[in-house]
Amino acid sequence: MKIAILTQPLRTNFGGILQDYALQMVLKRMGHEPITVDYDCVYPWWRWMLGRFKSLVMRTSHHIQYPHYGRSGQENLNRFIHEKMTITKPEVTITKELLESLHPDVILVGSDQVWSPWCNVPIKYLGNMFLDFWSDFPGKRVAYAASFGGSEWIYTPEQERLCGALAKKFDAISVREASGVQLCKEHFGVEATHVLDPTLLLTVKDYESLLSRQQNATNTLLAYILDTSLEKLTFLERMAKKYNLELKIKGANDDISWDDSIEDWLSEIRDAAMVITDSFHGSVFSILFQRPFLSIVNKRRGAERFISLLSKLELEDRLVDDVTTYELTDLTIDWSEVDTRLVREREMSLEFLKDALG
Repeated sequence: MKIAILTQPLRTNFGGILQDYALQMVLKRMGHEPITVDYDCVYPWWRWMLGRFKSLVMRTSHHIQYPHYGRSGQENLNRFIHEKMTITKPEVTITKELLESLHPDVILVGSDQVWSPWCNVPIKYLGNMFLDFWSDFPGKRVAYAASFGGSEWIYTPEQERLCGALAKKFDAISVREASGVQLCKEHFGVEATHVLDPTLLLTVKDYESLLSRQQNATNTLLAYILDTSLEKLTFLERMAKKYNLELKIKGANDDISWDDSIEDWLSEIRDAAMVITDSFHGSVFSILFQRPFLSIVNKRRGAERFISLLSKLELEDRLVDDVTTYELTDLTIDWSEVDTRLVREREMSLEFLKDALG
C-alpha cells in the first residue's frame, strides 16, 4: 500500500529524523510504499537573524542559510534524509491537493510530539495532524506512536472539540506514552494502544549498518544535552570526575555544527564509555547500543516519555529527576534482561502496526 506519513518537520533534530527513517524502514520491510510529507521548513528572515546573532556570540559555525526554501542548510542531515528516506518536495503547508497527488491508501500520523499543541502552533498545524484538511479521506487513518508531549491535558476547549471529532475518524490509534492511552479515552472518547517509538522497532544491527567505521571504544562521558544549565553542567562534571572519564558535551538544534551527521552522532553514542542525556532519543540509542546511561528528566519538553519508556524496560533507576541531589549507586545494567523486555515490546508494537494496516 501507498502510505503518506505526517510527522514533525525534519529539521536539525537527530532523533526526529531517525524516528521517521525507522518507521519508513519498517513499512518498506512490510511491503508498503511510504513517503513522508516534508513541510513547514521555510525559515523567515527574523529566524535567520536570530540564529546568526547566536552564532556570532557563541563563535560557532551557523548552519541556517537564508533564503533557504526546504529546511536548515545543514548538508549532512539533508544528505541522510535524501539518501535514506522517501520524502516529498518541501511544502509550507499540508493540503488536500498535496496528499491527493500522492494517491495514498493510508495516511499515517506519527511519531514524535505530533499531537502536542506546543509543537503545532497555530491550531492550524495541530488540526493537520488529525487530518482536518481531508475530512472525507476514503483510505485508512492510522496514528503510530503519536505523542501529546506530556501527561497533563493542555488542549483548549476549541482544540479538544476539533481534534476529538477528527480522532474518532481514525481506524487505529497508538500512542508513545502510557498516559496517552488515558488522555485519548478521557478527552477524545477513543481507544488507543501504547507502543514503542519507531526507532526501537529496528535493532542495533540496523543502525550499525549505517556506520562506516568499526566501534572504537573511548574513555568519554558523552553528554547529549538539549537544554543546558549551570546545574546540569555541574552534574556532568561531577559524574565525569567520579568515573574518571573525559567529558564531551554535544548540543542539538541550533548548536549542531556544519560537520555533524547522523552517522557521527550514532557512532559517538556507540563508542562512549557512558552517556548522560536530557534527550528522549539520546536515551533510546543509549539503550540500543547498550551504553551505561542516565536520563535527565526534561520536564520542559515532557517528562512522561522518559518515564513511560524506562518503566517498560525496568530502567527507572536511570532517571535523574534532580541533578543537584542524584547519586548513581550502580553503573552496570543487566542488558540481557533489558533486551528480553525490548524484544517483547517490539513484537507487540509491530503487531499493532500490521493489524492497523490490514
